[in-house]
Amino acid sequence: AFQLEKVASRAHIVDGLLLALESVDRVIEMIRSAPDQTEARACLMSSDDEQLNLSLDQANAVLKLQLGQLTRLNKDKLTEEKTTLEESRSKLQDLLDNDTTVRNVMIEEFGEMKKKYGIPRRTKIEIEEGELQDMDLVRNSRSVIIVTRGNYIKRMPLQTFENQGRGTRGKKGTSDSSSDNSVAHCFTCNDHDTLLMTTQNGIAYGLRAFQVPTGSRTAKGVPIPSVLPLRADDVITTVLPIAKFSKDEFCVVATQNGYVKKTPLNAFEKLTSRGLVIANLGEGDSLKWCQKCTDGDDILIGSSKGMATRFEASNLRPTGRTSRGVRAMKLKAGDTLAGMNVLDNAKDSEEYLLAVTANGYGKRIKTGEFKSHNRGGSGVIAIKFKSASVEDDVSCFRIVNDDDEVLVITDHGIIVRQKVNAIPSQGRTATGVMVQKVDVDSGDRISAVSIVPTYEERDESS
Repeated sequence: AFQLEKVASRAHIVDGLLLALESVDRVIEMIRSAPDQTEARACLMSSDDEQLNLSLDQANAVLKLQLGQLTRLNKDKLTEEKTTLEESRSKLQDLLDNDTTVRNVMIEEFGEMKKKYGIPRRTKIEIEEGELQDMDLVRNSRSVIIVTRGNYIKRMPLQTFENQGRGTRGKKGTSDSSSDNSVAHCFTCNDHDTLLMTTQNGIAYGLRAFQVPTGSRTAKGVPIPSVLPLRADDVITTVLPIAKFSKDEFCVVATQNGYVKKTPLNAFEKLTSRGLVIANLGEGDSLKWCQKCTDGDDILIGSSKGMATRFEASNLRPTGRTSRGVRAMKLKAGDTLAGMNVLDNAKDSEEYLLAVTANGYGKRIKTGEFKSHNRGGSGVIAIKFKSASVEDDVSCFRIVNDDDEVLVITDHGIIVRQKVNAIPSQGRTATGVMVQKVDVDSGDRISAVSIVPTYEERDESS
């Protein structure tokens, strides 16, 4: 509309100039006889003169003409300009009235732009070699990560817990002001490790250890849903620190009701915080353990009633992420699995099975005392319970070495760090010794045991 108005205004002036050139002698005479420019403009606009009768804009344009412009050549130019202006006015009016014309003009203009600028990109955006990532700015230190039953999580430097003797009360690792703060899981890892975090509903999440917010010993931590998209009815049951997703290793998982399966570890290489299904579960079952293994390893499984069985990992056929698995061990009524461990046969003479009961008793058993059998058996006795004690059951089965240390955690958040060799080695049928004093009368129980190898506090670069 603006361009149309501009063309119409110019066409109106050109019409006035052409009228003036048609009567050029009269126009000159009128201008010469007028006493001033105002009178000359009035004469050109006079309605008494039917041939001229110019408008104000036309009269001003005539008065601005120089004598050299009053020629036949200039008249021809003005006539040609008038023809061009009429064509432009017709096209612009068509654009305003006809949508099809608008689209045709757009297609034509875009085609010209493509022809002029449509060339392949001459520059490339590449990742600069040695570009810094978040992980490059974080020291690969050792940390303790605690997950509570209230779905809270926090990370603490390992140096927070100094070595203590066997049988001591220890120091708080969490606040016990509410039942939500009872410890569900505690583990140690490098800050650069990927944490394969599995839930009781069979979902696996991936998270770098340094992405877990830090907290003090008595801090509650942060809600896990603020770190992972965890459902309200789901809780973290196991955490597996992974430095590298190898194609020669497997992820073996076990459920509370005694099912076990193994899946190639590289199936989780693209695991993110959005999560993937790691196992389909039966009704009333929940996923409890997740570890790495190879076909040359053995798997040792123990129940809460003190039974244990050992079988070769190669007897487990690799399955996909969404399979349920097979029966690992026959369980009596009311019995459930209390632990699953992977044994390296080359270290069989050096490793022990650490058994700790909920009431604080524990012992070490040589792994050689558990012979390999077929999967699905009832197992053999791993520990007997104190006959005079309150009803007890096994809280933890862990594979340890002489130079390891352990963090023993109770439901009320009490943590004791002590050397493994301070816990005596006994036979399978022994009842063990007091590992940690537990206030059974107040409802406290041993909830988790984390292994702390002697090299934990060294920096990876040293």
